Amino acid sequence: MASTTFPLLRLGRIQLDPRLRALRPGTDASDLVVTAAVPVPGTPGEVQYFWEVAWTDAVRQAGELGAAKDTAEALNVGSGDAQEHGPGTRVVVAAHGEVLHEQWLGQSIGDTSVLVGPLPHLAAAASAAAARPACVVVVADRDGADVIAHAGGTEVAVEHFLVGRREPSQTGHVREKPPAVHHGERHLTDSEPESGGQANATEVAARIDDAAAKVGAHIVLGAGDQHILDAVGAHLSGSLGPIITIDGRRTRSGRDDHMGPAIGAALDQIAAAATGEIGDEIAAKVGGDNPGAVRGVKAVAEQLAEEQVAVLLLAADIAREEGPSNSYVLGDSPTELVPANTVTGRAVPLEDGLVWAALHQDAIVVVLPDRAGPLAGEPAAALLRRGQPRDRQGSGRPLRR
Repeated sequence: MASTTFPLLRLGRIQLDPRLRALRPGTDASDLVVTAAVPVPGTPGEVQYFWEVAWTDAVRQAGELGAAKDTAEALNVGSGDAQEHGPGTRVVVAAHGEVLHEQWLGQSIGDTSVLVGPLPHLAAAASAAAARPACVVVVADRDGADVIAHAGGTEVAVEHFLVGRREPSQTGHVREKPPAVHHGERHLTDSEPESGGQANATEVAARIDDAAAKVGAHIVLGAGDQHILDAVGAHLSGSLGPIITIDGRRTRSGRDDHMGPAIGAALDQIAAAATGEIGDEIAAKVGGDNPGAVRGVKAVAEQLAEEQVAVLLLAADIAREEGPSNSYVLGDSPTELVPANTVTGRAVPLEDGLVWAALHQDAIVVVLPDRAGPLAGEPAAALLRRGQPRDRQGSGRPLRR
């Protein structure tokens, strides 16, 4: 697996729907927010039937948990069509009788979950999205190359980018020869001049660059002829390369649906490596007069209020911190989470409040299984924006050289 030279660019993040971003939590029962996460049924043949049953059950559960009738029923509106997507989870957030956010995740995040509260419950979804960053898949062999763009959070292809044929030229390129002779070094590609291989590799790299720009990707996965992948990878910009090799082959459809497990496994490894590097960075930057990272709920909440958090790490058992002595309320802005004994505000679950504030500043959220490692026994930690190079803070991708 390749080094995560740019760890912040190797993790995904949830992009809040503008409708959800505009939500202002209230105190009435009608203000309660429903968050439903439903995995796509694994039953072959009748997926849509079981999908509809699962969402009907989610509507019932939401009502039993206190959601307004129209808000609970709105879940069905956002459920979507399971047959249009592969395995994964559908997340829907509803409030005030309408869907405020809907998202497909490319992997399961557990059994069906329906939660009702003053804020959406997005910790699990945000952490799952972190493990499914946008990526580009290139599949190349002797007969050509396919380039497929995948948006963050899902393995479903967004767009296929065609790699066109070059016309014969004075450099000696012969169109009738197999495409493999137009890649790489001369002594490995028959008798075509060196310029032919370089031109073809540059063309494929340009299509990868177009695909990456389409979805904001910084990861390229490649399958097929390794020699071709190496030739193409030499022309990728710094944030995209190198091409990470996975198992797979080209098909007549030009798609990569059959490579879903390999794509998911590669992204899991990339996300784990990036999270590890960020954990090391947090450990190195905690402390001092101007720290680049903080640990502990109070310190993290203060940095969230200043919109300085680039990555929020949470322990899976953070709920055990909730209690009268450690309760928080929302302040005047979505990023302001303050101790309840200091101001009057809308009391919110600690985990939901931290994630709500983080997502409002486009931070990456990762839930860790325990408090070991970068959390050092604390329920929360954060890598701060200050001190981070600009191309590592957001999702924008440097221009191709």
